[in-house]
Amino acid sequence: SSELLAPVAQNCPRLPTRLFSGGATGKSEAMARCASLLAAALAAVGVLAVARLPAAFLYGGAPRSSNPAPLQLRGFQAAAQPSSSPLGANRATPGSSLASPLALGAAGILALAVTASTVASRRSQARAALAMRRLRLAGKEIPRNKHIAYAMMMAISGIGLTTAFHICKVTSINPNKNVSEITEEEELRLVSELSKYVLENPLRRMTKTNCNALFEIKHQRGLRMKAGLPVNGQRTQQNGKTAKKVNPGRF
Repeated sequence: SSELLAPVAQNCPRLPTRLFSGGATGKSEAMARCASLLAAALAAVGVLAVARLPAAFLYGGAPRSSNPAPLQLRGFQAAAQPSSSPLGANRATPGSSLASPLALGAAGILALAVTASTVASRRSQARAALAMRRLRLAGKEIPRNKHIAYAMMMAISGIGLTTAFHICKVTSINPNKNVSEITEEEELRLVSELSKYVLENPLRRMTKTNCNALFEIKHQRGLRMKAGLPVNGQRTQQNGKTAKKVNPGRF
């Protein structure tokens, strides 16, 4: 009945609405819920059948007369014809009334096992889809097999280790949490916080503009940077190889 199946239906496992970035359709979720409800109904029928087993055992094991009484049916009366076979093929054998309850119980248990395996497989698929979900921040692909703080430092230009840990602190995310375990809510918080910084191509354009401005006004830093020399007072007799590689490329 509906009263019996109500608590079972309320406790049925439900799949997450969105498994990965593309999202799961509502049709698959509805089909999964229908399958869970059907399996719960079959399981309830099986439980009811098993609950009736003692009475069935008593009824099936009770001795019966060789001449059964006429069958009393609703609306009319029909007499049972005695068996013409000497072996009594039509005679009801002991325990034959157990076939239906046992079959219903077995069907309910089988349906429950199938549902459990289906739910387990779908949950494993959901975890695999979450692990394979791509995480893009500031237009860059974030490595999935690294901690979120170090992954942002490696993937996004303009974010160092200190800034990465500060972002994780502001967004209330563990900096040692794996990127594959980041939820959609945490991803939205990271996107909102990163929008406050100048990163990637805008940062490169701003740096190039500042260097060109220093060179145009003939500032010492601009002239030394254009020549490939250090600009902060470093010695050049035994050092300055990095400045020769990096500084000219800033123009």
